[in-house]
Amino acid sequence: MKLSLLTNELISTGLKFQPTYQKGLTNHLPMTLVALDQMGAEDERLLGFYHQYITQLENVARNDAFLSQANKIEQLIERSGIDATLQQYLPKLIASFASQAFHCLIRLAYAVKSQQPREIAYSLAYWEQNYRPLAPLATTDSYNAAEQLKQLTQVLSTASFHADNISERINEVTKHPNYLKLAAVPCDITLESALQLIIKQYKTTNDFTLLHGITALHAFIELSPYFSDQTTALHWFWQSYTAAFATACHVFNHKSSQTSAPHLSWLETLSRGSLSHNDHTIKLIYSCSEIYKRYPFAELKQIAHQRIAQEGL
Repeated sequence: MKLSLLTNELISTGLKFQPTYQKGLTNHLPMTLVALDQMGAEDERLLGFYHQYITQLENVARNDAFLSQANKIEQLIERSGIDATLQQYLPKLIASFASQAFHCLIRLAYAVKSQQPREIAYSLAYWEQNYRPLAPLATTDSYNAAEQLKQLTQVLSTASFHADNISERINEVTKHPNYLKLAAVPCDITLESALQLIIKQYKTTNDFTLLHGITALHAFIELSPYFSDQTTALHWFWQSYTAAFATACHVFNHKSSQTSAPHLSWLETLSRGSLSHNDHTIKLIYSCSEIYKRYPFAELKQIAHQRIAQEGL
């Protein structure tokens, strides 16, 4: 479904803001606007979210290096088109899916949904400026993906990572010897098996870090047509996910409480979800609904309903 004129206008106006604020927090404005639009939010809701959210953002005008890179990419888009530009850039970026806690990947997927060249250029420049590969990519047949996560939990559940944000904790864990021993990607990993595990880990824990696994995999799926080598791209993604997972292994030491959740249609789920004031909730529910169209796992709807119950929507 195409975005409304208002949503496109707000995304365009929002380009005056930095992709991050307050020392590295991600600006979720364009992503959340797209999600709200696709969830059926009315214009009043879109405007209300926009004006409330921008109060914390910072002007991009003095970020000369970022603007210069965005301008360069936008010119390439004008010459070669969106698809060709993505096909040129993404192979250089996939070793860094976890950059900015997956938000570079996520913003780009939403930008492509908008089809706005300037927003796509911003997203690629944001990713390029935050490009930070994790460990060298390796594969193994000594464990499958489920066994890998289990072993990571066993060796890292008592480890602590002290960085202030998810992105820095991911970078911290990739230097930990116990992670490096288990960083190799299982040879038999598939998109569906990765999805099932990512859903399970979040549903079991309700953990904020692991929430990003769902929204990131949704973004990965949306961008997959632009990956020249789908298998290699998935391997890089799984490596990034396991690094994020490793930072959160301690949550498996505690049982997550589950709020009694309603049983709703997807239409009602999206309608209620769009009322949230939490940008992560909005994107999570939207991602669950979009992934469900391709992979109709009941757990996706349960996760969305659980989030609605937690916030009393």
